[in-house]
Amino acid sequence: MRELEQEYEGQAKFTIISPEETAASADAIEEYGFTDQKHGLVVFDGQGAAIVKLPGHMFGRPEIEAGLKQVLGG
Repeated sequence: MRELEQEYEGQAKFTIISPEETAASADAIEEYGFTDQKHGLVVFDGQGAAIVKLPGHMFGRPEIEAGLKQVLGG
C-alpha cells in the first residue's frame, strides 16, 4: 500500500485503519457490506461516496489499481 501511496501522491489519499479502530466501527463495516470478513478496502470518490468495496484480504495491487482508476477516471 505504501508503494501505491507514493505513486498516486497528489491524486489519492490512503488511510489505513488499525484493527482496534475497525473493531470499534461495526456499523460502518456493515454499511460497506463487510459482514462476513469484518474488514476490507474501500475506494471513495472526491465527494466521499464509497465507489469500490473489496472485502477481506483477497485482493492485490491489480484490484486496488482498478478501483483507483475507476474513481480517478484513468
